Amino acid sequence: MDERLESYLKFLCGRAKELGASEAVAIPATDIVVDERVALKCLAPRCPFYGTNLMCPPNAMPISQFKNVLKRYHGAILLKTDSVTSGPPEELTGPVEITETWEVFKAVGVEEIQPSTPTTDYLRSLRDNLEIPYKITRQIESLCLKEGYHFAAGLSATGCLLCDQCVGPGEPCRHPLKARPAMDALGIDVVTTAKKAGMQLSFAQNEARSWVWLILID
Repeated sequence: MDERLESYLKFLCGRAKELGASEAVAIPATDIVVDERVALKCLAPRCPFYGTNLMCPPNAMPISQFKNVLKRYHGAILLKTDSVTSGPPEELTGPVEITETWEVFKAVGVEEIQPSTPTTDYLRSLRDNLEIPYKITRQIESLCLKEGYHFAAGLSATGCLLCDQCVGPGEPCRHPLKARPAMDALGIDVVTTAKKAGMQLSFAQNEARSWVWLILID
């Protein structure tokens, strides 16, 4: 990175924190780890979004193509926001079937069919707080455009949940200016990338959960 971009990334990190990020780290684009094995995690176990969500594989940009795109970038900011302040409820800390939990997570967007329980309240909090990354991403991209960094592009913290049910392949996205592909949909190893950036991630059952996402800057 040149000094101008490095200085601007630091400014953007400060701005992101003002907007609600709990942590923001400037990194060179070469520190973003892309690994084809990430794609396997879409299939083992098979994610309910695979093939049905416009922002997820195989509808997202192929990993091989993203690798070539990434080579053209010089910098990025890795961001984190605390989604919930406590660990998951007891019923989610045992040997829970992952697909069962994911279906509940998707469904909590439809409040009228989901009674309030410790599990649905917890998962709804996770889902509702996704608005923070979307808001920060849009504002950072706007700032970058004004400064001449017109290739700034944000990547989401998770599969797109803007709609209760994605329109799916062959139909136009309902939120084309808001939806973003997930980091892992493009093959980014989020855990290793965060580790290289010095950002601590924990998957301990009794700890709070966070959203982690990325904005490429150039």
